[in-house]
Amino acid sequence: MASLLKEVFNKAFLQQLSALCQHHCPAFDTETFLQHTQGSDWDQLELKARVRCISQALHQSLHLDYADAIAILIPISSHFSGLQGFVFADYVEVYGLNAPATSFQALAHFTCFSTGEFAIRPFFLRYPELTLNQMKAWAGSDNLHLRRLASEGARPRLPWGMALKNFKKDPSPLVPILEQLKTDQQPYVQRSVANHLNDISKDNPELVLDLAQRWCGQHQITDWIIKHALRGLLKQGHPRALSLFGLQQLPLQLQLTLVNATVSAEQPLHFAIELTGPSPLDAKLRLEYKIGYRKKSGQLNYKVFQLSNKAWTGQTLRFERRHAFVDLTTRKHYPGQHHLQIMLNGHCHAESFFDLVVN
Repeated sequence: MASLLKEVFNKAFLQQLSALCQHHCPAFDTETFLQHTQGSDWDQLELKARVRCISQALHQSLHLDYADAIAILIPISSHFSGLQGFVFADYVEVYGLNAPATSFQALAHFTCFSTGEFAIRPFFLRYPELTLNQMKAWAGSDNLHLRRLASEGARPRLPWGMALKNFKKDPSPLVPILEQLKTDQQPYVQRSVANHLNDISKDNPELVLDLAQRWCGQHQITDWIIKHALRGLLKQGHPRALSLFGLQQLPLQLQLTLVNATVSAEQPLHFAIELTGPSPLDAKLRLEYKIGYRKKSGQLNYKVFQLSNKAWTGQTLRFERRHAFVDLTTRKHYPGQHHLQIMLNGHCHAESFFDLVVN
């Protein structure tokens, strides 16, 4: 994925960025900038390495102290968005750690066009109280991008980002931020709050479950956030998480049929499920399947996939599913026996084994 995304930092982007820098700063050394970013190893650099290379080239070519460089980069950054905007926040991360006030102002601007969630994290290590207070202030902002940054930037386990070990150990200082945002009207912010809580649940599940129990039923938005936040605990079959959503063990019979017991990249796993039981119960169904993938070491690594969420009506339910085993950038498949489990409300009701053949 990163190999494709990195192509947004192409020759056209570099030339546009260079031209804007020279427009705002006539002393900008275009030749040095382009030489630094178009060297022989450029094609081999992945996304984050390209971002860092560009921010370093900007610093070398601007020949300005940090505050003056930021004054130049702020208007330039408005011309870029998404991944391309990562460059400006990265400049803050690399060169702005000794000037937190200037850096926070810069990130407040940059995040409106891209994101500052990675760049803010070193400030938590250097200035924990100052940075936490800044995040609380952003959580109360009228700007949705700043509210989202208040949550996303403080996530203990942000993907691609530096882990915040203190918050993995004790996330309680983050709760006031999440309290401020738990009824936010913007889906962009809601998703971040849910992902933030999901992060916390990996190290401190009881804290998240306590919050969920306290918040549940107060607001429609908060209920959505709770459901999304507890997805990891629900997949694990955590008893408190299941109970919170009224998911209990049920007297139902589940029959699993494997259509094929041998699979490959060309032949997906094909299975069918039939669920029968007594007449209508006042019960909810959460039906999932869990695959134990064979690892290179020979051990099994399990991943859970959703099948259905519905109420039990007493009528027989039937499901079919085909599951592919094509290699992805995020998963390589290894030959051998794999394991399939069918999970109903967090409990295994049927299982079988199948073989993966790799050509």
